[in-house]
Amino acid sequence: MARRYPPSRTPRWLWLAGVALLAVLAGVWLVWSALYNANPPVSARVVSFTVTSDQTVDVRLTTQRPDPQRPAVCTLTAQAVTYDTVGQFVLELPPSDQKLEDHDVTIRTFKRATSVKIENCTPR
Repeated sequence: MARRYPPSRTPRWLWLAGVALLAVLAGVWLVWSALYNANPPVSARVVSFTVTSDQTVDVRLTTQRPDPQRPAVCTLTAQAVTYDTVGQFVLELPPSDQKLEDHDVTIRTFKRATSVKIENCTPR
């Protein structure tokens, strides 16, 4: 049996060192990504939406910026029951003195929407 399956040529300590190095790198990446994404420059949340007709959706959203003097852009998307995008709205956030703001917008759609989501919010 030993002749058929000879021992590995790679020393065991080398395998353990490789696994330990991968574990350390994974831990460093995890801490970095958690700290980097913990405080985004702009965050937004859909508070409510009302489908007013087959062509419009009224949306109320709240935005939060740690630095309100920095302008930002948020993209909202209305979706149909089939998850197709039926409307889109780009909300420009000019510089302000308030960190937390409420916004009321109307998204025009070409088909009845059933949900609204925020695609992204980015600073300018």
